[in-house]
Amino acid sequence: MMKSTHAMTDIFTRTLKVRLSEVDPWALLKVQSIFDWFQDIGCEHAAELGISAAELLVRNYTWVLLKYQVRVTRYPSWNEEVTLTSWRAPLNDLYDLREFRVTDASGETLITGNSAWVIMDFNTRKPTRLSRCLTQAQRSEKGLIPDSFERILPVKNPQHTTDFRVRISDLDFNRHVNNSIYIGWALEALPESFLSRHLPTELEVRFVREIARGRAVLSEAQREDTSERAFLHRISGKDGEGELMRMRTVWQPMERFDIPSQIRSLG
Repeated sequence: MMKSTHAMTDIFTRTLKVRLSEVDPWALLKVQSIFDWFQDIGCEHAAELGISAAELLVRNYTWVLLKYQVRVTRYPSWNEEVTLTSWRAPLNDLYDLREFRVTDASGETLITGNSAWVIMDFNTRKPTRLSRCLTQAQRSEKGLIPDSFERILPVKNPQHTTDFRVRISDLDFNRHVNNSIYIGWALEALPESFLSRHLPTELEVRFVREIARGRAVLSEAQREDTSERAFLHRISGKDGEGELMRMRTVWQPMERFDIPSQIRSLG
């Protein structure tokens, strides 16, 4: 269930309730669902501004996600109503920065996100300058968004691994694996004993390249040297495609989170 209140503006707001399909075994919003929410509201806002992927595709261009930075203070629970807000600001004619915020009914900030997007030539699969596709008004920097993305160190000594094969259901509008699928692949490499007792509160993500349907991918993770609750992740193609995505996560014990009482009693 969702309601939108928006106009032709740099700020877009939507209210929604957490659906059953969006929660994990503890009735909390899934990590992947956060990225789905961000993608959906970003697409809706872009359509309001006349710069949606569908409109760019007519000219053989599209939006491609490059980086993400997400911070979680609290995970909303099943059927909880929250407000999702997003705004954007182009940077140096190269990137379109987009920021997100999820707040609860009392106005408390639960989740924040920052992302960087580029426009890709659909035929060459290479980035192009924003000015080739957006008007001056669409490129005006009306909302200040800091370029706060951090460097993510590579996985050098993987301690946990698992593999997948790209399914057609993993592909999105641009015919490549959707960004939230990569997040799920990366987290899945960690052992169940850890995942059942922790949730991530920080995620830094860098997308590197695409991969096609049917290809085999490898998900690797290693614990960061400086913290027992931080991991480095890598998704790569198993047939020579190289690194596809790099991520760093920081986790907190499950008891730090507000799990609905009816679910807690089942444990």
